[in-house]
Amino acid sequence: MSRFGRRELLSGAALAGAAALGCGPGKDSYRIDKPSVPGGRGRAGEERWVLSTCALCDAGCGIKVRVVEGRAVKIEGNPEHPVNRGGLCSRGQAALQALYHPERVRSPLRRGGERGEGKWKPASWDEAIGEIVAKLGKLRAAGHPERLVLIDGDTASFTYDLWTHFLLAFGSPNHIGMGSARAAGVKLATLYTQGRYGLPAHDWIRGRLVLAMGTDLLESSDQAMQFLAAASVDRPRVICVSPRRPGCRFDEWIPIAPGGYGALALSLAHVLVRDGLVDRDFLRDLVSGFSAWRDQAGVEQPGFEALIRAAYAPEQTQEVTGIAAATVDRLAHALAQQRRVVVASDGGATAASNGLATGMAIAALNVLLGNSEGGGITGVQEFAVPHWEAPAVDAVAAAGTAAPRIDGAGTAACPLGRSRVQAVPAAITNSEPYPVEALFLLGTDALATLPGRKAWHAALNQVPLLVRVSSWLDESAQQADLVLPESLPLETLDVVRCAPPAGEWVVGLRQPVVAPLQDTRQAGDVIIAIAAGLGGSVGRSLPWKSYSDALAKSLPAGSVADMKEKGGRWDEPKTDLPARLSRKFEICSQAIAARMAGAADSAKASRAWPCKGLPAWEPPRFSGDALRFPLHLVPYRPVQFVENGGRFLSWLSELPLVSGNPWLLRAEINPADAARLGVAEGDQVLVQSSLGSCPAIAQVSDGVRVGAVAMALGKDGVADLVVPDEDRWSGVLAWQGTRVCVKKIS
Repeated sequence: MSRFGRRELLSGAALAGAAALGCGPGKDSYRIDKPSVPGGRGRAGEERWVLSTCALCDAGCGIKVRVVEGRAVKIEGNPEHPVNRGGLCSRGQAALQALYHPERVRSPLRRGGERGEGKWKPASWDEAIGEIVAKLGKLRAAGHPERLVLIDGDTASFTYDLWTHFLLAFGSPNHIGMGSARAAGVKLATLYTQGRYGLPAHDWIRGRLVLAMGTDLLESSDQAMQFLAAASVDRPRVICVSPRRPGCRFDEWIPIAPGGYGALALSLAHVLVRDGLVDRDFLRDLVSGFSAWRDQAGVEQPGFEALIRAAYAPEQTQEVTGIAAATVDRLAHALAQQRRVVVASDGGATAASNGLATGMAIAALNVLLGNSEGGGITGVQEFAVPHWEAPAVDAVAAAGTAAPRIDGAGTAACPLGRSRVQAVPAAITNSEPYPVEALFLLGTDALATLPGRKAWHAALNQVPLLVRVSSWLDESAQQADLVLPESLPLETLDVVRCAPPAGEWVVGLRQPVVAPLQDTRQAGDVIIAIAAGLGGSVGRSLPWKSYSDALAKSLPAGSVADMKEKGGRWDEPKTDLPARLSRKFEICSQAIAARMAGAADSAKASRAWPCKGLPAWEPPRFSGDALRFPLHLVPYRPVQFVENGGRFLSWLSELPLVSGNPWLLRAEINPADAARLGVAEGDQVLVQSSLGSCPAIAQVSDGVRVGAVAMALGKDGVADLVVPDEDRWSGVLAWQGTRVCVKKIS
């Protein structure tokens, strides 16, 4: 047996140390040669957790990010955050892949060839901002600031408010959100019945029965994490009403015809009133418009009770809902017996030509169930807004903001809507009400995610200056003149309004967990740089050196520092909230009545929306000849769906939708329809509408009602099938308003 002396032992230790340091002949082959960290942040062995807010949907879930040696390596839910209480869906986890994605735009790009050729020249930020300032300066000098249009997909953050601030100072009324293509039907219903635009607040914790109107609620809805967080403590009974059975746990599925949700809600209300299952004292004290009333002229107006008694008996609605009268009766009595009920809906339920009235009918059903023992709709808190001084509005800006919006929202074309993004292509192409000379696309890839690709393509090519603010060279970016790479949420500071749980006021903080990995900027810094370049009253309206400075000025002193320690600001979670409305719920909306009375064509408006402000529900409208296109298309947002970005994230794309290869586009069809069409499981089929067609793989499933074809949004070709019809009052996009046919590809 060999013996080692002191000299040999010390020599061996020295060699081992040299190998550990990666030098000398004994270099460790397993050593990781880590790349340098941008900004020089992070020391060897350093580890910390940073609280922030997820940005992959509008829910505003709290997250905690593990940062090792300056690199973000893990994302988890923040257990103290009232929105998700520690839970986190697959989209939140995928934010890490977005951060390190190799296809991110690394610096500003200028078009180097024809639009769509994919030829780009690198540009500095000063050059890109200079080009934008020169174009926008000419618009103001010519007295046409209204010809600047911004399509904005992020309405929850204070950055959205900064864009609004800038456009007011610049002089454009065209800050067009994506609400009409998402959940505007529900949010507008909340506005017109409770006075605040946003998702309703439900008392998920105390609700013992959930009637889920629409599959999105249980898969990709902004309210899904709130529901799941509450259900993990004490799981309620869940009844799902939708044309497609979602791929998650529930207790009963009631297949409904597309566009029939409002009729079902009103029919359930009919049974509750008919059978004496409502709390009339509660309705008298806290609800306006249930009983007949007299207007200011002394004319008696019918109340909600008279409306539903006259027209919405279960036998009268079963043709449009596809639900038997006996099922409606049983469901109404089950709701009344439980009392602690949440009737929840989202964009999946209101995505039809009757979207606003459907949202109001569902909200009214919640109220008729009493709210006296938990569940339903709780008191609504106002959203937080930044406290900046009003922008300086000169004569040019005043004239510009007085011009009509190009999307027609708030006019006779769409009297009750806030945005109408699907109307933009025709407005640009026809130069109505005026030409669009500069278009910014932020948080939306219009060519890939909205219906009417050909119309959008023609419109984008007509705009002299198209600027895409994006981290990716997506389809819309390929048509742009300038691509401005936006820093991702894990790299930037922002304040966001979270979906309110149980009426609580919740503001989340997004803070940088790592230094920006590329030459990117936060959108707020881009706005401030443009304003500074324009100077004058626009520059004075945005006087800050950076967006961080603007945030600090918008909040009380010390607020940002406090939010960094907590991940946001909110009241302590309350499980004993009084499940009462904070003010009278207007089943008969006085805001709608006032808007209709002031409409340019009030006679036409009053015919369109009868009974003053009551839910004026009507049967859904479908595009396409019923003989040629006998099936209803049901586009749905799957659990991995992300507005404008999911297709770049393989972690999400690889999640299975139904079964088999997750990358394939599947057309889910009922066995009875498949047999009639001669289609078998796995067959290649062509799905056609009056607007377009796309190939898919047949998924024969009894989880789709007869007469419907379900397809996942986010997959190539699905949005191209949708005819961009809309709710004529609110502009809500009728995603479920298209007829299709399915043919086997031989």
